Amino acid sequence: MRAKHFFVALLAVAATVTITALAPEAYAQRAGQNQESQANQPARRTPAMRERVYQRLAEAQECSEAEDMECAADLLEQVREMDDLNSYELAQMWNFYAFIYFSQDNFGEAIRAYENVLLQAELPIGLETTTMYSLATLYVQQEQYQEGLDMLDRWFALSDAPSPDPYILKAQIHYQLEQFAEGVEPVLTALEIAAEQGRDPQEGWYQLLNVFYFEQEDYPNVIATLTILAETWPRKDYVVQLAGILGQEGEENSALALYEAAYEVGWLDRSAEFVTLAQMLLNADIPFKAATVLQEGLDEGTIDSTEANWRLLAQSWQLAQEDEQALPALMRASGLSDDGNLDHRLAQSYANLARWDECVESAREALQRGDLNREDQANLLLGNCLVELKEYGEARNAFEAAARDERSRTGARQWLDYVRNEENREAEIERALRRG
Repeated sequence: MRAKHFFVALLAVAATVTITALAPEAYAQRAGQNQESQANQPARRTPAMRERVYQRLAEAQECSEAEDMECAADLLEQVREMDDLNSYELAQMWNFYAFIYFSQDNFGEAIRAYENVLLQAELPIGLETTTMYSLATLYVQQEQYQEGLDMLDRWFALSDAPSPDPYILKAQIHYQLEQFAEGVEPVLTALEIAAEQGRDPQEGWYQLLNVFYFEQEDYPNVIATLTILAETWPRKDYVVQLAGILGQEGEENSALALYEAAYEVGWLDRSAEFVTLAQMLLNADIPFKAATVLQEGLDEGTIDSTEANWRLLAQSWQLAQEDEQALPALMRASGLSDDGNLDHRLAQSYANLARWDECVESAREALQRGDLNREDQANLLLGNCLVELKEYGEARNAFEAAARDERSRTGARQWLDYVRNEENREAEIERALRRG
């Protein structure tokens, strides 16, 4: 049932967003352009391999299959010492050298061997493209990213209708070079080709696309990409990120719906995440649910027991007009505070509940601890509660202290007049009783 709530919330977001640059027409034409490019290549007249060279290479192949690389290298050296090798024979020799070096994890020498393959004239297209792609991947592996990108572009110029993977490799190179704008096109092209081939896209492709959009601060496309990720590969990280971006972009209702869904599914597990949800609920004018989330988290220990969090809980209960519920939170927050402001709020809550003695006690504690935002207001509140207890003398002192601040002077003087009138009225009643 909880999972259902999550998908309903996500679909509501998905209905409003699309990747605005997804699979533009120019990218979709790329495969056709590559085919045309290869078709326009002039025919190549590749020299034949002679029997003696073939024999040595075949023997080297047998040694390599037996995992005797020393034997294979010796046979290749015999080929290398032949002084009349043609370009095709040289290419096959260096290609075999690259294989041996690669199998030995000697990537630097493997790169040099592949580079020597490409130096030969009139290579068969298949050998040339295979070598280019192998060389591009080796450059990337050795963190020679610009060389890898240049070689991959050469490969694209000759390749025939490539799969999505080379485009993703190109996008990964752009990421390493921090060329985020340039990285978008190859990912979109890979997605287009995958769709044409009936192949499912990979999660990592959209992750890469999301990074490119995020680094460019293209938040509409970030939202669209994260929505696809969250729909197709539902995970907490995608939902929380998506909610954050939606809130940043002014889509507070959608952000809250996702965060609530993540809460219901049980994906929220950090104190800050629960507090964020509570704050979002408060901003949406849903204080009772905010208080419920905070109360449960603080009671269970999943929310950090800090002054700020207890204060937020008290605020939530008060905004929900649950002053009785706010009292324990205010007391906990006050115990963690270094000033009297929370005692002042606690006194106000007691006043709202007509608990005058406790109001007086908390207001006095606030004034004693000091460092108040509004000491005059604390004195006014103290005076009000003392009036309710008919302790007029002490109430007068509190109002006189409040009157020293011009912001409360008018109100304090009105209360002083009220206290004076009450004292006079009670004195008249007492005198009348004596005469009677």
